Amino acid sequence: MIRMHWLAMLALVGVAPAAARPLPALQQAAPAAPQNAPIAQETPEEAARTAKLGEALAAIQSGKAAEATAILTPLLAEYEQAYAGEKRKIYCAQDQKQTILYMLRAAGANENAIAIGPGWCLALWGRGFALIDQQQIDAAVPFLERAVAMSPSYAHYLSELGYAYQAQKKWQRSYDTYARAAEAAKGEEGEQRAKSLRRAWFGMGYGLIEMGKLDEAEKMFNQCLELFPDDQKVKNELQYVREQRAKKS
Repeated sequence: MIRMHWLAMLALVGVAPAAARPLPALQQAAPAAPQNAPIAQETPEEAARTAKLGEALAAIQSGKAAEATAILTPLLAEYEQAYAGEKRKIYCAQDQKQTILYMLRAAGANENAIAIGPGWCLALWGRGFALIDQQQIDAAVPFLERAVAMSPSYAHYLSELGYAYQAQKKWQRSYDTYARAAEAAKGEEGEQRAKSLRRAWFGMGYGLIEMGKLDEAEKMFNQCLELFPDDQKVKNELQYVREQRAKKS
């Protein structure tokens, strides 16, 4: 059952500016809060995990990655223990729409599955984010991959993983993951949809430059500008594309 305690909690984490070259800065952005989720009574154990998750996100917001890690490591162990006996495939759903999506996907694959709330995956994301913030990219990737595996249609986790692959210079894998994020973002609405698309397209454009595909990269950045015409970071990347093209002529 999806819980509605994440609106205030997720607001704890803000957005940090991203740099242009050589690599976009770590996106300190909280996953979007669940929409249209039913209100349900938490058990005392669930409420305790929710409180710990809030403390971890507050630590991330304050730039205290080590403190967040100290909270998230045992918290993730609690999630593992809580669902240790679950034999069905577990999905983390942000809202009712995702719940239906994942259950239909499971039915189509003839698999037994359940959709739980976003807490476990948010903790995985937070653990990965903290490790990236500490420049431990390789250690962060498995946590982000797990979050994506459990929440495969959530643009935020996909873009975070795409960023991690970028940091590892795995350009094609990064591009493919950002492309999945862009596809997932199309299912979002309003400002969140625009922000998610911009982030995914920006990541795709960055990877295309690194793979020498300047024309395709330019197209991606221009799509970003259609959403946010005054985005200076996108304009910087377009200028970089022009400079690289000039060097080849």
